[in-house]
Amino acid sequence: MNPIDDQLNRLFRAARQVERPVAAPPYGWDTRIMATWRAQRPVETGLWDMALLVRGLVVAIVIMGISFWPILNTHTTPTDPYADYLQLADSTLSSDVTP
Repeated sequence: MNPIDDQLNRLFRAARQVERPVAAPPYGWDTRIMATWRAQRPVETGLWDMALLVRGLVVAIVIMGISFWPILNTHTTPTDPYADYLQLADSTLSSDVTP
């Protein structure tokens, strides 16, 4: 057994021997502690800031829109020279799967 486990076991044994009940903290005490802790933290201005992520999302949407524009802007004229042959082949295949 390493020394840390031995110290923890001694601490747990001592805690079990205490007879008096622990009083509950006053109402709202934990909220005040958390608010103080958050107020004392330094403001992190890291690379993964929310504004940077939102801007990246907007740029990605614009790039997707630009890349889809030619596909959405084409009319009924196919650009594939084999489109007629493929349409003929698709129409001759049976789509009925029942025997």
